Amino acid sequence: MCAQALSKIRVANVGGTSDHIQIAIQAGIYKKYGFAVENIQVGSSATVVQSLIASEVDFAHVGAVPVVAAVANGIDLKIIAVFMNRFNYLMVTLPELKKPQDLKGKILAISRFGSGDEFATREGLRHWGLDPDKDVRMLQVGLTVARMAALQGRHVQASLLSPPQIVEVQRAGLNVMTDLSELDVEYAHYTLATRTSSIVENRPLVERFMKAYVEGIKFYRSHAEAVIVYLRKFSRQNDADLKIVYENLRKRIQEEPVPTAGGIQTIIKTLKADKDKELDPMRVIDTSFFQPQHRNSSR
Repeated sequence: MCAQALSKIRVANVGGTSDHIQIAIQAGIYKKYGFAVENIQVGSSATVVQSLIASEVDFAHVGAVPVVAAVANGIDLKIIAVFMNRFNYLMVTLPELKKPQDLKGKILAISRFGSGDEFATREGLRHWGLDPDKDVRMLQVGLTVARMAALQGRHVQASLLSPPQIVEVQRAGLNVMTDLSELDVEYAHYTLATRTSSIVENRPLVERFMKAYVEGIKFYRSHAEAVIVYLRKFSRQNDADLKIVYENLRKRIQEEPVPTAGGIQTIIKTLKADKDKELDPMRVIDTSFFQPQHRNSSR
């Protein structure tokens, strides 16, 4: 395979959400399967999906929310893997807020309206018996770094942040109120999506890419030192802190990233239009790459 010309593949992602892909690239896993992968960081999940729709990239590593919205609007995309099937967020608050009911009347930072973190914020609030439209005010602030700064400056009282920020959050004296991954809710948080036309027109390539993707996840979950060496390049945290970050993420990752109807249905039920709420989740996902006949076929 390696003696042949490598297939060039472009994958779009929101910054920091596909470290496992980059680590697998560096470990030579994608090259082993015949790929030269360009892992492109884009500003928001909506932009990632737009780049996939426009055929600017071959795959999108992104939250399911904008993919479901696109399919509901008649665009032919498919989620072919789900990296995490739970909410991958911590509800972080000012120290004086101790329980979810304390969020009532407060300002919560989100990245932007229509984003995955806004969706998860709303779901969490509903789970705690709060009305996201009446009981809190949501403020568009930006990505994780901006939301963290807004909390430290006390411009907002709470925000969902990602687990890699857990050490920084604790050192800043902020409160980790809840871990949303502990909610008994399936949710396709990070997914691998592509165009349906790509599957139809070049299924062997997509299948081969999926094999590399799954092997990359297994490498990430079993090679802590390689992950920490990679994270060290982008963090001022010491190795002990990075190990905490790694273990916190590792427990959330599906080793076998099979998409589930339940993880998509969580999103569908919140769509605004009645006709969209009737969307069949199987129109959004393709689980065929995890069927035995495909998993066992040779490269």
